[in-house]
Amino acid sequence: MERAIGPALLCYDGSEGARAAIDRAGAVLGGGPAIVLCVWESAGSMLLRHPLPTGTELGRDLGGMADDVVGELDQGTAERAEAAAIEGAELARAAGFDARALAIRAVAGLAERDEVTVWQAVLEQADEQDASVIVVGSRGRSAIRSTLLGSVSSGALHHSARPVLVVPGPSETGA
Repeated sequence: MERAIGPALLCYDGSEGARAAIDRAGAVLGGGPAIVLCVWESAGSMLLRHPLPTGTELGRDLGGMADDVVGELDQGTAERAEAAAIEGAELARAAGFDARALAIRAVAGLAERDEVTVWQAVLEQADEQDASVIVVGSRGRSAIRSTLLGSVSSGALHHSARPVLVVPGPSETGA
């Protein structure tokens, strides 16, 4: 059974929960077109939330070095996210989807150094791709976890105008 509207947006970060979500989504949705999305955060947004002082020579030197280091870290992070998206697309194809990989950088506009939200990037991509459904695992690799759901699944579930399928991970279902 093929969905008449946009593709499924399958969120993937390489975690067991994300793997389980893709597998379960294939069974529930019956395959069809899909985009496997891996959202990565910039090292600059994580490390430089508070800008370095530039009023001194030392501050300017440290700022220049930080920009170089952040650029190198971001390049590596982007490459790992692309590899994860490709891996997720392979899993999605095995689950019956006609899937393609997409890795994007999470950006929170002008406030990036203060707050980067992966779930907002997921919702923006869902809109851009005209996704019929968003599929997320209930817990991923996020360092900060909420009490009941992971931060990405919670944000997507509570803020999306589209259907969101939240799939519990293997440890949450007893599997």
